[in-house]
Amino acid sequence: MSGYVPPARLASEADLNRSWVHKAAEHGLVNLSTLDGEDLIVVRVFAFVDQLVWPGERRSRAITRNMEPWQHQAVNAARDCARSTSTKIDSVMWVGPQGAVITHSPAEHAAYVVDATADRTSFVSIPLGQWIAELPQGLETVFKWPVRLPLNRVSLSDRTELHLAAFQTVPQQITVFVAGRPLPLDSTALRELGNQVSTHYPGEHIRVIEKPRTSGGTGPAQWWELYERGRHLVRRPVPSRELLAEYGPQLDGLAQARQPRLYLRSADV
Repeated sequence: MSGYVPPARLASEADLNRSWVHKAAEHGLVNLSTLDGEDLIVVRVFAFVDQLVWPGERRSRAITRNMEPWQHQAVNAARDCARSTSTKIDSVMWVGPQGAVITHSPAEHAAYVVDATADRTSFVSIPLGQWIAELPQGLETVFKWPVRLPLNRVSLSDRTELHLAAFQTVPQQITVFVAGRPLPLDSTALRELGNQVSTHYPGEHIRVIEKPRTSGGTGPAQWWELYERGRHLVRRPVPSRELLAEYGPQLDGLAQARQPRLYLRSADV
């Protein structure tokens, strides 16, 4: 787990008023003397569900109220998710008047929505995996992005300068991302790039992934894994979603924050 964070900083990192941290403590959800990244997620979810009003309900902000069972379940599920090694960037918490459910993949998300819609149930989705993945350095939970290596650029023999993002995610392999060039790398440039990286990390296998700039700078760009097979340069397309799940916001332009979405399904609809 991460180290202690003062209430003021936790509120700032969660983009909330500090009163939410103290309110969560009053409900026994967090301990002000031991706040960490896990508690940041708990407070953020608590603040959201505390303000959530289901169709047909009326609540006054001026009236002090106890937490509902479904709110307790949502907060507890959020803490469990922050502690779980099953958590992914795709993990979503679905909250409804009956409680909370965590799903970890698009297929699981779709199954939940189909079932809830069939039951005409009101529910809201919270991108919990995204929130956990976006925790700042020093406040991480069990979810951690690959560590970026201090290798930002190399110069080729033709004086071309390549801007890089390099990571080590598996033993004896360096993954290097090259983006923004107007022209794709050729075999010579690929070998030079590999040699340059090898001087910094000798003995490591170099994996190169490239995203050339699109013509005119418009339209979505495709990521390609480059490698040589015999004398031929091979380009294998790599889905952006796959890279987003592994590297997240460390790759510019790939990560986009997702906000809670409200789905209203009730007998009156």
